[in-house]
Amino acid sequence: MDLVTPVHREIIDTHVHPIQSLTSAESLIREMDKAKVSKAVLLALDLDPNVLDTNQSLRDEIIYDFLSYSLFLDPYRLLDTMKAILRVGNTTNVHVADIVKGHPDRFLGFGSVNPSKNGNYVKEKLQEIFDLSLKGIKLIPTLQFFDPKRNKNLKSIFKFAYRQDWPILIHLGRDPGPWEIHTLRCVEKGHPKFWNKVVKKFSKNKIIFAHLGGYGEINDETWLNEVLRLSKKNTNIFLDTSAVPYQLEDPTVVESIRKTCGFERILFGTDTPVVLGTSMAHSKQIIEKNSILTQEEKSLIFSENAKKLFNL
Repeated sequence: MDLVTPVHREIIDTHVHPIQSLTSAESLIREMDKAKVSKAVLLALDLDPNVLDTNQSLRDEIIYDFLSYSLFLDPYRLLDTMKAILRVGNTTNVHVADIVKGHPDRFLGFGSVNPSKNGNYVKEKLQEIFDLSLKGIKLIPTLQFFDPKRNKNLKSIFKFAYRQDWPILIHLGRDPGPWEIHTLRCVEKGHPKFWNKVVKKFSKNKIIFAHLGGYGEINDETWLNEVLRLSKKNTNIFLDTSAVPYQLEDPTVVESIRKTCGFERILFGTDTPVVLGTSMAHSKQIIEKNSILTQEEKSLIFSENAKKLFNL
């Protein structure tokens, strides 16, 4: 393997959340400059902060799932936490577009559409993303509460994205707080196995699966194994390292990637600013100092794959 020697290379962060209460365009640029990141992909999140009040069946399901995990939990307090996270995380397409418009040399924007909404809503959101000149779509089944196997709106979303040559970036794994509880059915839908049918049907779409297949306080190797199986069978699938760059410090994981999708389809991402205790610079250093990866593999991860995928 290559010696761990600092190499000047372009860096593109493909997974950044411009959450208004946590960050700003200026603070993101400062973070990027510190990490020597030249460009970042900003992700909208089309979340419904009121869904746990208006959708009684979903609310009942979540309460039941909480109590199935432990009778000692307070499900209503956890519901309030979920609502707060949805309020904070909700990031409009307009907000992302405004930041990109102000700093087009530093940012690329992805819109978001909530597949749990009705067909007219989804159609209007897709047109909004197009009108705002955004360049991709972000989906997150855990926070948007949809089942990839059954959701009927995914067909129109994937078809629209294909016509525009937009990548679709899909969250996999758990999410912070209450979403770490594995008995929640909305958390279960974050497993890559639920995307088999969609991936097979839309084999020409550019698809990015986030977090190397899974993300959470408790690692589950079935996430990674399943997403690598999917990527081996479908060459349109890319994976990003957001929140989990440490996975690439495991020789078994690195060899598995080399034997399946290869590092030609791995993208550098950080999940800034939502992963506590880390930063763009820290995520970069984990890969930069990695003694298992070759310098060529690091260059592919840091920018070469992204430039090809996003036509930069």
